[in-house]
Amino acid sequence: MIEGLFDRAASIFERRFLKNAFLPVLLLCPAVATPVLMQGDRFPALVTWWNGQSLTVQFVALAGCFAASWFGAAIVSSQWRNIIRLYEGYPLTRFSLLVPFARQAEERHRATRRQIIDSAENADLAVYRVYPDEEHVLPTRLGNVLRAAELYPMRRYGADLIIVWPRLYYVLPRDMIADVEDARATLEFSLVLSLWFVAFGVGGPLVAYTTGSSMSAGLLCFFGGMPLAYLLYVSAISAATEYGEHLRSAFELHRFDLLARYRLPLPNNLQEEKAQWRQLMSFIVSGAEPDWRYDPDATARLDERQS
Repeated sequence: MIEGLFDRAASIFERRFLKNAFLPVLLLCPAVATPVLMQGDRFPALVTWWNGQSLTVQFVALAGCFAASWFGAAIVSSQWRNIIRLYEGYPLTRFSLLVPFARQAEERHRATRRQIIDSAENADLAVYRVYPDEEHVLPTRLGNVLRAAELYPMRRYGADLIIVWPRLYYVLPRDMIADVEDARATLEFSLVLSLWFVAFGVGGPLVAYTTGSSMSAGLLCFFGGMPLAYLLYVSAISAATEYGEHLRSAFELHRFDLLARYRLPLPNNLQEEKAQWRQLMSFIVSGAEPDWRYDPDATARLDERQS
């Protein structure tokens, strides 16, 4: 089972790396350069020059292109979390020049949240997936969707998902891990592609300006790339909603599995569970010793409850 789990994780990572990092990096430079090359006889001249090179030169050039793209893709894949945080709006709150814009955006989202609550018949359900509490509102819609999912275990059970998730991950069934990873990969793909079109929209005019080409082609890149980047960001919000539901479901359905692995007595009601999670959080973060006794039969008792 463990071997199959790691094989599954490796295959998911390979697909994510190729689709979410390698291909976008590989295609970015040709895409930015294409509008410039299509002007006049530049592209035929480039084809003629390429055909005039020896096979050795062509092979070295292609190998160098793929190696550079692979290296760039490795950098992108290492920054997936930071790319998500960029679209969540965290950088807006860290640079003094952008803080006023972040505060205005947060106030707009708080006002929208209040309007939804005032106008909805079931207020809690209306903001369940799209907004956290007002205190934790972020400047972007994507950030609020993900923040609502992250804070759900804390609000409901007193457990910090950021702390619990790396531990919970290893007790989840293979199918659920695959679903969570697929949902996150979809979110990452939308955001990486959105960032790709931003780079395309900005890089097109820069290449046109530096090469002395017509700026009309560069402006075409800009006005074509930026709307697509926004549409992909909007698409990422739906992907983030699905990903957030997977996180909520994974915690709610398998939180007792994690408690059993800690050999903790299973709670009998919600109040006991909240107290237990608070003690466990304190134990993990600060090392404070809880006041419970280990239950050596916790796993067996869990199996009995699930049967």
